[in-house]
Parts: sequence; structure tokens; C-alpha cells
Amino acid sequence: MGNGTSLDELVKEHFADVSIDKKLSRQMAGTDRAIPDFVSDWLVSRYSRDGVPDEAKIHAFLARHLPERKQKNTLLNDLRVGGSLKILDAYSVRVDLKHSRLMLEIPCLDIHDAAVLDDIVEANPLLLVGNVWGSGTIVQRPRDDKLEENEVCMVDFKPMQTSIIDLDYYIEARRHFTLDLWRQLLVRSMGYDPPSYAPAEQAHLLTRLAPMVQPRVNLIELAPKGTGKSYVYSRLSRHAWLISGGVVTRAQMFYNMASKTAGVITRYDVVVLDEVQTIRFSDEGELVGAFKGYLEQGEFRVMGFRGTADAGLVLLANIPISSAKRPRDAELFKTLPSWLQGLSSTALLDRFHGLLPGWELQKIRKESLCQGMALKADYVGEVMHALRARGEYRQWVKDNTDSDGSIRDIEAVERLSTAFLKLLFPDLNTVTPQLFAEHCLSPALALRRRIREQLAITDDEYSPALARIELR
Repeated sequence: MGNGTSLDELVKEHFADVSIDKKLSRQMAGTDRAIPDFVSDWLVSRYSRDGVPDEAKIHAFLARHLPERKQKNTLLNDLRVGGSLKILDAYSVRVDLKHSRLMLEIPCLDIHDAAVLDDIVEANPLLLVGNVWGSGTIVQRPRDDKLEENEVCMVDFKPMQTSIIDLDYYIEARRHFTLDLWRQLLVRSMGYDPPSYAPAEQAHLLTRLAPMVQPRVNLIELAPKGTGKSYVYSRLSRHAWLISGGVVTRAQMFYNMASKTAGVITRYDVVVLDEVQTIRFSDEGELVGAFKGYLEQGEFRVMGFRGTADAGLVLLANIPISSAKRPRDAELFKTLPSWLQGLSSTALLDRFHGLLPGWELQKIRKESLCQGMALKADYVGEVMHALRARGEYRQWVKDNTDSDGSIRDIEAVERLSTAFLKLLFPDLNTVTPQLFAEHCLSPALALRRRIREQLAITDDEYSPALARIELR
């Protein structure tokens, strides 16, 4: 299983078509325009020969197809005079039932109601469920229903993201790697350099993937600035939605009564509230109540509408630490915003499955970024998404553990240990009860225990003691 073989060689042998040298991918990103890792990976794959990226072609492509905001009016004028544009952007499509039409969003042009050919959406159904990065050909044309008016329309689209994967091949390939090399591959694919992180730190990094592989895993991560709390969620997968600061509304999160459209909680695998101290709720009581119901049952109600979803919720918050790299205050939840403070908030916080101690992670430095072969970001994102639907892992956990005590504790530990099982032992043939206990059950217990300990500090009704969950 990979003994005596380097990780780079194993990746090239078993994942040749879906791997990339992350160092080369970073080298080409000499642009101030933010693009996800899967776009960088795509560009390097397209414009490389014999493993060497053609930086001139890559930067020429970016300059030609990834416009800056200040170019917007120039580009709109090009459309006005009959020109066509080929733009690299994160496109999405929504359905306007009232007018029986598809409406395209082009972020770099601030256009939210462009037309798009039906054939494009039929060939790229992911456009209907989230942002899809790709190269779109944009023109202006007369509207069919109003001949005196023009409309902006996408007439061709080439996606940059993997939409179909062979999950069984990924699972089978696991047996060719030792546990240590497989964990290193995952850490590399997240963009980090494994030798820069101690084993405990690598486990913390992988915990960030738990909500991506297991439905309705809810996490809180507290860490100082610069540890990369939001890095994975913003750059690895199209199935994660990041909200950074500002005002969050019930319509945005759950259901918009005016437009009759479901919110982001129904369209993504994980919704992340980044720098949660800077986020405000439009109606605090209303949203906190909605979150309590959703985090408990996976269901929400808005007026007469009842919806369900399986997205996890992740809260990311900055926390001050001492010179010894420990939190300055034992009451960690003091750092959270007002809607998560006081006795009234403990019922909501109890619905989070784990508290990730991000203060134990080092700050990201140039040396801590991946230096070798790894899986392409879009491939990893789709693998994580596909693993969510596999129920055999949760059954394995149930069959191999005994539990007694708080239902919320048991549910939290089962979901988290199932996520670690999917990540580290996707084939289920390389796992033993002892390996499961050490690498899946133990970290899951630690994550949930921190939640219980903090609840006990805040509210006398809670005990720091955790429910009994152990190997059968």
C-alpha cells in the first residue's frame, strides 16, 4: 500500500488525470484578481507542456477573459456596438416562472437578468444550483418578445469544473496508499504542505472538510487571524457558500416570500458565516428561532412554506490568544456575537456538533503551502459532495459503537466520526476498530466535548460530562 513509494509517484500513478502540481498552480497566479484554486488548476492543466506551465499564455488568457471591475463600462460598450465577449466568471442561472424564462447572472458585469440559451443550461445543469466557473460567450441581441429592445445573452459556455466523477474509482484507489500518505494527500489537496503541520494540526485541517462530506455537520472554529479558517471553504468547492460580514436575513438564508425562492441553506452543502462577530441578523429573534429548528431537524418553516435541507452550518470567529498560543479567556463563547451570548443562546449552541480549536494551528506562511502533487480542487470538491450520499459509513459507525446518554452528544459524535471515516477510510477495507477509535472516534469526542465544556461554563443546566460513546 505505497510502502517505499513517494506520494508524488502514487498520485501520478493512480490519479493521473485529476492531479496537479500545486506549486506550479500557485506560481501562475500572479494576478490581483481572486480566483478559486480549481480555476488555477484548470489553467495550469490547459497551458502546460511536459509539466511546465506557459506563464505567458496563462496571463494572456487572464488579461483577455478575466476582466477587472473598472473595465465594466468598456465591455458593456463593446456589447452595445455589436461586439461579443468571452468572459471567465462564476455564472449562475435562476428560473423566472412568471415570465417563463431563464435569467443569467454575470457578476463581473453586474448583470443579474441576462438571457441564456436553453441548450447551455441543459448541458450544464449545475448552473441552476450554484455558481459555475467557466468561459462564457456574451452578445447583445434583440429580445424575442420586445423587438425594439435588446438583451444581453450567453450563446456559448465552457465550464471549468468537474461535474461527473467516478467515486468508486476514488474509493478503490485508497487501498494503494498507507494511512499516513492518504492523509497527506488530503492535506495537500486542501492546499497545505503536510510536513509543515504536526499530526494533530493535520487532524484539525481535515476537520474543516467534515461538513463537506457528511450532511448537517455543524461546527464552530475559533482561531486568531491568519490561520486560514475560511481558505478551504472559499477556494476548494462550489458546494460551499461563504458569507463574510454584513446583514443576514431569513429570506437570504431560508426562504424569500416575495420571490418564492428557497435560500442558500437549500442550495449548498455547507453555509459558512465567516468572521461571525461582524455579521448581524435583520431580525435576531426570528433568525435564531429558525436556526434552532433547522439545526435540530433539518427543516425550516417560513409562514406557510415548509422546507428541508442537509447543509451544515459553520461559524468562523477570531479569538485573541496569549503569548503561549492559548485563548486568553476560559469562556470561549464570549468572543461570539450578541445573538450567541447569554443563557438564551445555549440551546442554539448545543446544536453545534463540535468546537475546532483553531488556536492550535499555526498561521499560514509561504512554506506551509503545498509543494507537490495533489488532487485538483474541483475534483476534490465533487468527491466530497458525492460522499455525502453514501449511507454505508454511518451504518458502519452504528454497527461498531455502543452509546448511552444525551441524544445530541451521540448524534454529534456519530456524524463527526462518520465524516472522518469517509475522509480517511473511504474503502472501509483498510479500517479496523482500533484505527477507527484513534483517527475517527477520538477526534469526534474531543470536538463535541469542547462544546459541552463551554455550555457548562455559560449555563449551570449543562454538565461538562459527555455521553458514553465507545467501541462495541
